[in-house]
Amino acid sequence: MSRTERDTTRVVRSWLEEGVTVLPDRVLDAVEESLHATPQRRGGWLARHFMTRGTNRLRFGFAAAVVAAAILAGLSVLPRDVGGPPTPTATPTSTATPTLDTLPTGTPASLVLGEGQTLDAGTYALTEGFPVNLTFTIRDGWETCSAGEHEQGVCPSGPDSGSRGISFLIIENVVADPCGSDAMVEPPVGPSVDDLVAAIADLEGFESSTPVEVTVDGYSGMQLEVIAPFNPGCDIRTWATADRLNGVSSNEHNLLRILDVAGTRVMIAAAYPPDVTADERSEMVGIMDSVRIDE
Repeated sequence: MSRTERDTTRVVRSWLEEGVTVLPDRVLDAVEESLHATPQRRGGWLARHFMTRGTNRLRFGFAAAVVAAAILAGLSVLPRDVGGPPTPTATPTSTATPTLDTLPTGTPASLVLGEGQTLDAGTYALTEGFPVNLTFTIRDGWETCSAGEHEQGVCPSGPDSGSRGISFLIIENVVADPCGSDAMVEPPVGPSVDDLVAAIADLEGFESSTPVEVTVDGYSGMQLEVIAPFNPGCDIRTWATADRLNGVSSNEHNLLRILDVAGTRVMIAAAYPPDVTADERSEMVGIMDSVRIDE
């Protein structure tokens, strides 16, 4: 540091320590001379703004204090304890979306049959009409979309939900021709998990992944994904419960888990369009993973 800088710093500090709010001419002259002689770093806007003063040498206390503080900061000579320690700044905290295993637990609410009932985040049980006592957990943003006692499920709320949904089904048979009439295969599909997996994988025009073994809450079964034909030129049919015959959209994907629960064949299906996002699909798989079964 040069002698001029040291002299300027000493003068300014002495005036600040005495609580002065107006700087006299000789101090401002020294400050201005130092500014011209000292290379400036960022913050030049602050110096230019307060040093444009014409012939009036006096400044109100606020301007004088800011000038002095700016000069001392630029020369880097103020002790660290001048003005006290900086006020700590609170770090913003983010609220993470609750995962399924952190949602409130307790007695599951019973799922209501029908369409469009908005559901709160939590665990739900299928109605008594379903032959297996089954519960699952959802976040906010879902509603009921059940077709009947043997086909109960939930779908995303809102107009932009697309063709997504989670269903719990007791399948009786599959169609003979997805693009034909509503006729079912004869004889009907056999009672085992493998029987239904083979029948669905053989649906004409559908693409199917290789079935793999899966376990849901201790119950064994098979998992596969089937994709409906793209623009088939007909209404596509797939499988049937006692409640209705299922139809799918063009190029619709269905991730299926088919289980044997003490002799009852249960299918858990996640339906979604081809442009589903990774987060949307992950949430649906999470709901399937949350399934708990009590015979």
